[in-house]
Amino acid sequence: MYFESEFITQDQLANRLGISKVTVWRMIKDGRLPKMITIGARSKRWVSADINDCELTAG
Repeated sequence: MYFESEFITQDQLANRLGISKVTVWRMIKDGRLPKMITIGARSKRWVSADINDCELTAG
């Protein structure tokens, strides 16, 4: 089970990485970012731990 604070929105991710939202989508397409999970009927987010792992392997 996840808590709300464990999810990152597209805006939050773009700000965190210092990139645009379009670049976020490019990075997903290229496999440089994990795919989002669906947490509601129309809501998708990234799991914070997945992004942390991704940053660690890229750095």
